[in-house]
Amino acid sequence: MVFGQPNLVLLFSLLFILALIYDFRKKKKILFGLSLIVALLFFINKHPLQNEITIVDIGQGDSIFLRDTRGRTILIDTGGRVEIGKKEPWQERIKKANAETTLIPYLKSRGVNQLDSLVLTHTDTDHMGDMLELTKHFTIQKIYVSKGSMTQPDFVEKLQKMKANINVVEVGERLPIFDSALEVLYPFEQGDGGNNDSVVLYGEFFRTKFLFTGDLEIPGEERIINTYPNLKVDVLKAGHHGSKGSSSPEFLAHLEPKIALISAGKNNRYQHPHKETMERFSDRQIKIFRTDEQGAIRFRGWNSWKVETVR
Repeated sequence: MVFGQPNLVLLFSLLFILALIYDFRKKKKILFGLSLIVALLFFINKHPLQNEITIVDIGQGDSIFLRDTRGRTILIDTGGRVEIGKKEPWQERIKKANAETTLIPYLKSRGVNQLDSLVLTHTDTDHMGDMLELTKHFTIQKIYVSKGSMTQPDFVEKLQKMKANINVVEVGERLPIFDSALEVLYPFEQGDGGNNDSVVLYGEFFRTKFLFTGDLEIPGEERIINTYPNLKVDVLKAGHHGSKGSSSPEFLAHLEPKIALISAGKNNRYQHPHKETMERFSDRQIKIFRTDEQGAIRFRGWNSWKVETVR
């Protein structure tokens, strides 16, 4: 469930009306108390009391929101609707960005008006398709992309329209957040902007290790295994929405995750997540969270994490 952003104009208007109704000399304490409540609501909306990592329920696609108690924000992917087949003229006229009904309302409900960092893991539409739509609602300070993504003309054209600071990531680069930073583990060299060129991010936050893999599939997983022999994680964002070609038995054995996060659309045409992949998780007793069944998946807390699902 997504709640709308608190309307501060309405709240202040209410205070003004109350001021007209009540005698200031007799009701000063009431008005002062109400003023404090409004100020507190404003502060909490902009400076949350808890840290947050949320797999936003955007349907078939990926979008992951991170925010710390200092107000720093990172968004990994924007989601986007994949169009298959030619549309009728009337369908084109009413076409609406997926983010308008999913990601944007969610971010506004969290009091967000600026994104410090936007990471676009690769060039698939269901990961970056709504990036232009975001600029209509939020200021984006910096965008991170892979070298391979910059070889795709359509993607580059969209990036140029963003009018933001573009940063081509390097392995080892760090994006500060929480008590640490997200670190870029992959890709190692220029690819083609496809699934196995996905930007892979690792972070250990409050003694919990997270790995965000974009649409990484088995060939990319094998390179991660070979390059990082000691890599272990607690929480794995499953690659490619839990497809059969990702989250291999070898990858899971190497990482030893306790939790798997799957972002997929309900009854999607790709049949994500695949039954075989789900069995791999079950075989290793990995707890599974799925947006298609449970809604948004949120980790929140001060110096430790509590996980919850939100519809």
